[in-house]
Formats: sequence, structure tokens, C-alpha cells
Amino acid sequence: MATETKLTKNKFIPFLDVAQGSENTPSWKRIDKSTIFALNPNPQAEAMDYICYESPIDEVDHYEPELPQEIALYEGNPMYDFIAQMFYDLPVGEDAKVPALICFAGTAKKAWHIPDNVIELGELNTVDGKLSFTLKLGGDIEKGTYTINESGVPTFTAAAG
Repeated sequence: MATETKLTKNKFIPFLDVAQGSENTPSWKRIDKSTIFALNPNPQAEAMDYICYESPIDEVDHYEPELPQEIALYEGNPMYDFIAQMFYDLPVGEDAKVPALICFAGTAKKAWHIPDNVIELGELNTVDGKLSFTLKLGGDIEKGTYTINESGVPTFTAAAG
């Protein structure tokens, strides 16, 4: 009989490269003070009306994953400071791209590395104490594995082949 392990929210870890890919070594910071994690693969489908079926069927064409996020308003928290600066600057185009690393829970230590992740800024809600944004995990998603050292810094290893 297989042993089951409950996977908890703190084991699914999103990181952003706050150096925005400008250095040879990424500066990964964890999205930490958030109360949401709802990763949506966002399948994009096309209706195909094949003659062998009475009704059209959907075929998934591609995915446009996104991860809505927020960060609590704690000045001095590296992630809040980074997102708050983006909010202030209102970046567009290439300046809105921030590499992301999504680390999945489980013994396999699977991860997605998204070099061209776009951050779409959301709402600064001072009453709720949150700054919202969405990670648009587009472009080429590199699949692989991760390790996290004692300091909380991840290392991504791309899958072979």
C-alpha cells in the first residue's frame, strides 16, 4: 500500500528574479506574504466540427498559465519593495517582464522556469493591506527540478532533452 503525503500550501513556492534577468545569477525572492495561490493553466481551445461527430468538440491548442498574486504591505519585505517599485514605475513592454520560478510540492521537486513572465499590476488596496498582481506565465516554460538551500534560495535544473 502506497504512503500518502498531504501537500500543503507552503510547499508550493513562487519566486521572482528581482534582478529581472539582468545579471548572470538570478536574485530569486519568494512571494511570501500572500494569502492566495490559484495557479490556472488557462487552456486555450478551438472548437472542431469533425464530420464523424454530431456536435463540435474542443481541442486544446495551447495553455496560457497565470497565477494571480498579492503581497502584503510590509515595507522592508523584499517582495513588497520590488512589486511596490514596479507599481510606482508602471513598466510596459520588456520592463514588465520578470523571470519566475514556480516550485511544486512533492518529492519529485518539479519546477517551471519562466524567463519571459509578465507581471500585470493589479490593485493597491490600502484598506485590505495588499498590492495585487498577476504572473502571466507565457513564452517558453522550461520544465525541470529545483533545490532550495538553507538560506531559502532556489536552484533550477532544466529537464534533459
